[in-house]
Amino acid sequence: FGYDDAPHGHAEVIFNNVKVPKENMLVGEGKGFEIAQGRLGPGRIHHCMRLIGMAERALEMMVHRVQLRTTFKVPIAMHGGIEQAIALSRIEIDQCRLLTMQAAEMIDRVGNKLARQQVAMIKVAAPSMATKVIDRAIQAFGGMGVCQDTFLAYMWVGARTLRLADGPDEVHMKTIAKLEQRIQRAKL
Repeated sequence: FGYDDAPHGHAEVIFNNVKVPKENMLVGEGKGFEIAQGRLGPGRIHHCMRLIGMAERALEMMVHRVQLRTTFKVPIAMHGGIEQAIALSRIEIDQCRLLTMQAAEMIDRVGNKLARQQVAMIKVAAPSMATKVIDRAIQAFGGMGVCQDTFLAYMWVGARTLRLADGPDEVHMKTIAKLEQRIQRAKL
């Protein structure tokens, strides 16, 4: 989206003709993906907690903005549409917070593998929620929301990018659906 994350962004690393000695392998040849998957659950929860924090900050900024900024000689907060934006934002943030807490509790209680569905759900829900809440805050700020006078645009880009990190939403939704079908089949 045009932001340069240097020096703290993501790098591309290319390995050519690399050989790992057998004594340095953790699990075995061809098992690297399996090892990586074991770390993704907690990492995804971390992403979702950060997204919830971004959304909270955006909501806070939106509420302050609409209380201080006036249009047609009244604070924006007095216009009907903004109340719905504030209410929806609070609802969506708290829904994601509870879902994230449930996923974290399940990882602690039953492990990553059995918490896969909950982790996949938060990985879809949290970035979507955050982009919506941040977008509402941008709307409340008007043109100021899309420039570098606030960090709303930067937060939106970060939230939107997390819809791709650790796999796109579509992959996580496939996992959710597959696991849900398995659960429902077992009830038949």
